[in-house]
Amino acid sequence: MAVAACLALVLVWVLAANVPLLVADRRRRAAGYALVLLGVPILGFVTWQVGPVWGLILLGLGAAMLRWPPLTLGRALLHPTQARGNKGLSDPAE
Repeated sequence: MAVAACLALVLVWVLAANVPLLVADRRRRAAGYALVLLGVPILGFVTWQVGPVWGLILLGLGAAMLRWPPLTLGRALLHPTQARGNKGLSDPAE
């Protein structure tokens, strides 16, 4: 019973994650924040009911579905000195 409820919640979240693709660009960021706010309790419930392995799998899948992929976060953490708008230009002070 609990596994079926977890699966149903995850499927509803996945369907809701595809809705922002249909709306205007200016509203996608707000929809992304709403998906994160809804996804965290669902992820906690799934982890509590099914176990941490499934929780980690769904965390990765949910992060990959959002607008900002985890790869971008990883690059930002590995190279914190590069400014976002730097576009590879050299520093004028050099």
